[in-house]
Amino acid sequence: MPHNKAHQLLHSANKQNVPKAVNLLQSLFDLVKLKLDWEHLPLLWKHFREITFLARVLSYFLFPFVDVEMSIVHQIQSISTFVHLITAMFQKHKTSFLTSTLIADLQAIAKSNIFNTAQLQIVDPESRYYILFEGTDRLEGVFSYARTQDLACNFDILQLAQKLSIGAKVNTIFQCYPDLDCSHICHNLAKARGVDHVNPKSWIGDVHVKNVDIQAEYYTGRDKANSLLRKHFGKDAVKDNKCDLNLVFLVYPKHQAQILIQRCLG
Repeated sequence: MPHNKAHQLLHSANKQNVPKAVNLLQSLFDLVKLKLDWEHLPLLWKHFREITFLARVLSYFLFPFVDVEMSIVHQIQSISTFVHLITAMFQKHKTSFLTSTLIADLQAIAKSNIFNTAQLQIVDPESRYYILFEGTDRLEGVFSYARTQDLACNFDILQLAQKLSIGAKVNTIFQCYPDLDCSHICHNLAKARGVDHVNPKSWIGDVHVKNVDIQAEYYTGRDKANSLLRKHFGKDAVKDNKCDLNLVFLVYPKHQAQILIQRCLG
């Protein structure tokens, strides 16, 4: 990668540029595949090893949302690997690794994906489950419908309510009649870089919930996480079979909230 391109990815003026952030993570993951002779570069090898480890960790969360060739089986497995990795890292390094808010949000997303898959297996095993619906894409879609109804730069609360109501109706029509929605121009997203706002119509992988054994993929993800932790940090970093991912803060969230309230009340 040219130096100027790497500099643009690392020093983006727009901190909310999602395609550039996704491209950065994909570029970091490309480093994992590099085969270089590090014998005479021990210091550089140490930095490279840390960067590639972080790239691996983040890739297990990123790819289930942007790799349109992934099946629901591999998505659940990848998410399981990710949550086991970040739990182990957070319990070891606390907020030096990730902030408490971010780790809680990531755990909530993973839990929601797995629980929704299990629920759909009971309610409608033949249904397809697109985990990209768990994001804010559809909310941003409604916002775009509301924002582009006229050329007004500002509007009051009443106008906002009216615009959101119309936007929700437009969104409902497009969901009922997807052929009316032109959506994204790029329909082939396989191996694409810097992907954002993925359309379910572009997803290639099999996402029928009946085809996934959640428990088996969850344990497979845990084993993959342990393998990576063992390779990078040694056997002491491995999470055992009784690892409770709800105890990432070493106390259940409900109990933690009660403790915080008691502290605030003195």
